[in-house]
Amino acid sequence: MKEAPLTQLQTRAGIIPFPAYIPVTTFGDRYPLDQLVRPYLSRLASAVMVSLHYARPLAENPEQRPRLPVLVDSGGFASLFDDARISEENGLGVLERIGEEQTERLHPCDVLEFQEQHADVAFTLDFPIPPKLAESEGARRLELTIANAHWALANRRRRDLALYASVQGWDVESYRRCAAAFAGTGFDGIAIGGLIPRAKDRDLLFGIVDAVRAVVPGLPLHVFGIGQPNLVAELFEHGVQSVDSSAYVQLAAQGRAWGATGSGLLHASPSERLHLALHNLATACKSSLPLSARGVAFNTKPSGSYPNAQRSDQTPDRIAHPPTLYLVSCHSRQRTDSENTGATTMR
Repeated sequence: MKEAPLTQLQTRAGIIPFPAYIPVTTFGDRYPLDQLVRPYLSRLASAVMVSLHYARPLAENPEQRPRLPVLVDSGGFASLFDDARISEENGLGVLERIGEEQTERLHPCDVLEFQEQHADVAFTLDFPIPPKLAESEGARRLELTIANAHWALANRRRRDLALYASVQGWDVESYRRCAAAFAGTGFDGIAIGGLIPRAKDRDLLFGIVDAVRAVVPGLPLHVFGIGQPNLVAELFEHGVQSVDSSAYVQLAAQGRAWGATGSGLLHASPSERLHLALHNLATACKSSLPLSARGVAFNTKPSGSYPNAQRSDQTPDRIAHPPTLYLVSCHSRQRTDSENTGATTMR
């Protein structure tokens, strides 16, 4: 019998309709552009994704939480950093960050405890397997990823917390084997990690996705970190229900719009970066762009190139009046010193 299509995920904070492009955000004050975008997330997206490290400020500042389902990743990506070490304790994988004065430890228990307090959708602590890693170490990481997921499922207390098992691997067969360990065990979804460095090999990428989809046909399938709209559309065609990405805001921090060619806006102001981020996110989510934002009205045309871009005598080293995107102020005013310098602190 053919499986019924997966059309949505019910969470305690609301429904996430599928397919879903889920923007990655941060909390706290490290990335000012994320703070500017945050009030508009509920207008453009159905949920947000945040890594455990950048979700921690929610404990002290719950008012930063958007009116959307919040997905909290485990933070296992940090295992790729130079100061990271993966150790085994009682059969579980523990991530350690070795500092000059102290060592930070991330145990599956730490991850689950935070997620049960602050998340609507949670992802188990996994350890990415980069290309060219020794196969023996890759196999060790895979087994610890599987063990951590089963531990989280067995110890979850909140039944309204949707729990996704994170899947890792290095080739099609290893990804299939990892996913098969979660089939029929009670997880609410499956999330595939480690695909970003493999995304250029489309045959491998879609082979992995198809293999995982085949062994867990009845569960929502999420892909970590891939956000290019055309590639996302292909992933949805291969049975993926959701993806997450911060590319929309990273491009905006560089003064760039999705689909536009050329160098973009050089030395973009905070309001221009906000405009670009909202445009990029609306493009990815296929949403309507908000018509107003903090006293600034935005008008967005379809993405394209910057034909006839020219330098402005008033604003040297910037592209003047790019026809793909333009910003119309609701009231004219001088740019403040904080606007001129603030952009350099964003992402």
